[in-house]
Amino acid sequence: MSLSTLHQGQAHAASVFYVNVGFDLYFISSPSSRHGEDLANNARAAATINEDYNNWSDIKGLQLSGKVSQLGRLADHAEIAGAFTQKFPDVGQFFGKPDEMSDAMASKVAKVLFYRFRPSSIFYIDNSQGFGHKEELVLED
Repeated sequence: MSLSTLHQGQAHAASVFYVNVGFDLYFISSPSSRHGEDLANNARAAATINEDYNNWSDIKGLQLSGKVSQLGRLADHAEIAGAFTQKFPDVGQFFGKPDEMSDAMASKVAKVLFYRFRPSSIFYIDNSQGFGHKEELVLED
């Protein structure tokens, strides 16, 4: 997912791994990252989810806008950690085997938190239906 944040009129985008539970999207990040600092000042965000395509007529994806909330430490959210491990087996070490990491890596992992992106609107883009074809789903804000 590409996450876009805003702080003092400056936009910033960052790619983050995510899992979804319903329409909520969960990602891991450091609160000291640029987007982490941006979100501490302004919870509104936008995101896109799509694959790379070689032909414009094949493009399909999602454009989302909503709010992000910081959920807290990884150890406090076993259900979300389980969803991440199921989707990304390689991150299991983050959640269950910190003693197998290098000291430098373990130090960084200890600082990351879970975040929840709760969309208020979602656009589904499907150029196979025609250039710029989109359908909107509006959720509660």
